[in-house]
Amino acid sequence: MTKNPTPMKPPTVNRTVAPEPHRIGDYYDHKVFDLMTQLGDGNLHYGYWFDDHDTATFDQAMVQMTDEMIRRLDPSPGDRVLDVGCGNGTPAMQLARARDVEVVGISVSARQVERANRRAREADLADRVRFEQIDAMNLPFDDGSFDRAWALESMLHMPDKQRVLTEVHRVVRPGARVPIADMVYVSPEPGRPRTATVSDTTIYASLTDIEDYPGVFRAAGFTVVELTDITRETARTYDGYVDWIRAHRDEYVDIIGVQGYELFLHNQAALGKMPELGYIFATGQRP
Repeated sequence: MTKNPTPMKPPTVNRTVAPEPHRIGDYYDHKVFDLMTQLGDGNLHYGYWFDDHDTATFDQAMVQMTDEMIRRLDPSPGDRVLDVGCGNGTPAMQLARARDVEVVGISVSARQVERANRRAREADLADRVRFEQIDAMNLPFDDGSFDRAWALESMLHMPDKQRVLTEVHRVVRPGARVPIADMVYVSPEPGRPRTATVSDTTIYASLTDIEDYPGVFRAAGFTVVELTDITRETARTYDGYVDWIRAHRDEYVDIIGVQGYELFLHNQAALGKMPELGYIFATGQRP
């Protein structure tokens, strides 16, 4: 007699309970993310496709996402840039190559920081790009010590976005631009009710409604330069992740077992079907 399989739980996004920073660090320290460094040269963010005719692969679309962030950041050669939530360091290195800037990336994940610093050394960029294990809500940097800052798909994990942006406001100089790429709540189309649920264990920390995002910037002291809904331009991301996970089934099973793999795959696929999940570019500027 075979046991009934464990029922799949829907993925959850969190509107009320924000995880503590160390839990986010533990999440990204998992061996699964060692495997995922093989995807997109270590990128861990959404792809950006300019329109329905854009034939970019998922890997290429992730590069295009970073290019769009660089365009919004608009740094000058020699600028010092703070990368809030640096992941494996790939966007920071792309930025440093494109604009000849210095980048300091921060993450609460020890493995990400170690991996990012190693990759910067291997790319001969360690003189301009470095990474530190730091909580974005308590930045150890001096006031006005950065010319620019960005957060590429990290704000969704921050327990308190306003506190993070207040700290960023403190450490950047007047006139600094701060672009953000982030998941948000959007209003589903008529007839498509919200499906997201609350979970104490989710890593998605208190996603913000799209119409509330400008207020988060303003409460931290920034003026709002841009708020652009790019849900459509990023929609192919979910299929990209699902295809990659399926292609690496055996490696995933070695790490998290068959049941863990099936749940991971199911949740990633289900995220793409949640009509209330959207994605934005938002840019603030310090007066």
